Amino acid sequence: MENVLCPISGSADFTPWIQVPNRFDPSGKEQWSLLRSTASGLIMLNPRPDSTEIARHYPRGLYDPHRHQHNSTTFSSKAYLAARSLMLRYKARIILRGTSKPLRQVRVLEIGCSTGELLNYFHRHKGIPLQNLAGVESEAEAASHAQQVYSLKVSCSLPNDGGGKFDRIIVWHTLEHIHAIHETLGNAAQQLAAGGMLIIALPNPESYDAKQYQENWIAWDAPRHLYHFVPETLEKLLERHNLKVVHRQPYPPDAIYNTLHSEKLLCKSEGRGFHAPQLGTALMKGIATASIGAVLPRQASSLVYFVTKR
Repeated sequence: MENVLCPISGSADFTPWIQVPNRFDPSGKEQWSLLRSTASGLIMLNPRPDSTEIARHYPRGLYDPHRHQHNSTTFSSKAYLAARSLMLRYKARIILRGTSKPLRQVRVLEIGCSTGELLNYFHRHKGIPLQNLAGVESEAEAASHAQQVYSLKVSCSLPNDGGGKFDRIIVWHTLEHIHAIHETLGNAAQQLAAGGMLIIALPNPESYDAKQYQENWIAWDAPRHLYHFVPETLEKLLERHNLKVVHRQPYPPDAIYNTLHSEKLLCKSEGRGFHAPQLGTALMKGIATASIGAVLPRQASSLVYFVTKR
């Protein structure tokens, strides 16, 4: 375990924010402390598992981003994979919007590529050559799946092989997991091509669903999520790496996912079962949450940030 300074201000001055459970703890008794930096306003996990301890908090076969067709046997896991696959076209359109080059010349890096479905979609459906795609993934089984099934170039650290800079660097629900956050952003900034875009997706702690579910909001996801950014705190962090946000928008599918799992976690905390009636309620709440985020982006369950060099 480690105690860390605020990565924005360098301050050790924090105020308590909220105590949250570990959703994978079967006892339901494990609690983690989220603190708010008095200097920057950043909400962060402190103390937290250090980089040598964190892997054991990603239970194999249970953590959704690491799922693939070979390790998913339950109905719920297969439904998740189907939904994730359906969203690839929408997600790819968001990421590639505004590219000025022909797609066959575009170079893409995904930090936290997991099992490689998005990069494979870029190759199979957008015509981006495999040699123009690169991924970073620290979870060995997920990285192996991306390499063996999709023939992707995936490493455990940012590539620095002289292959050229990237037109799109994707950090999709990954930045909040990263211990070496300054090193990652600094390297990403160096490898971003002129006119390129860094695409960062993050859960939004100011969202409607975060306020509704409080400690049972699934996107606190302690101890895997180390940081919780609102637009102002993300912008402060990016400034330190000569990066700026040029646009942000809600990502509605996350509202459905977060509400569904938050409702499930709420039922668990109250000792209630999660069955068909609860599922129906959760889906209706998820649609309502997505609608609120579409009208009031500041309350969206998650936000996608479009970032360029200054």
